Amino acid sequence: MPPQSGCYPKLSGGNLKKLKAMEKKAIQTIVAKSLPALSGESLTYNAAKNVYLTLGYTSAAGNMYYKAIRFSEKLAVFYHIGQGYARTFLNGITLFCWDGTKAKIIGQKFWGGYDWRDFSEYFAKEQSILMLKDFLTSQAKLQGAQVSDQDALACSRTLIEETQRKQLA
Repeated sequence: MPPQSGCYPKLSGGNLKKLKAMEKKAIQTIVAKSLPALSGESLTYNAAKNVYLTLGYTSAAGNMYYKAIRFSEKLAVFYHIGQGYARTFLNGITLFCWDGTKAKIIGQKFWGGYDWRDFSEYFAKEQSILMLKDFLTSQAKLQGAQVSDQDALACSRTLIEETQRKQLA
């Protein structure tokens, strides 16, 4: 029997704000529990950039290092970021998938030394897409399936773009 409409209070004003705060707390708890690489890390959500940020550390040279994290139902993308006095740079990207109980690394790429990259959302996204395409192509081969590069690339783009959608209202 369906619940009667009078059983649930209408959400307005303060109740709606409380519900949104509870949802935000719930998603942060899910992230902390679902991403083992973050255990013990302090996370904040930057709504303007639609990204979770870990607590950073400062090197002896004065550069700050932290991870920027985006996730979806299937993936988590970690950008390893450094911030110097003059620019922000991308040190690496780590892709995770869910194996049912925990996160599993499916791709990793690092830049460093003389090969560092200025941080760019476009570059980071495109590199993530290519990394995921390589993973999906290798999985197809392991399973004896034939998948075109075009299909693997299109699927990878869709999955990475899902990590960039707003997770919170």
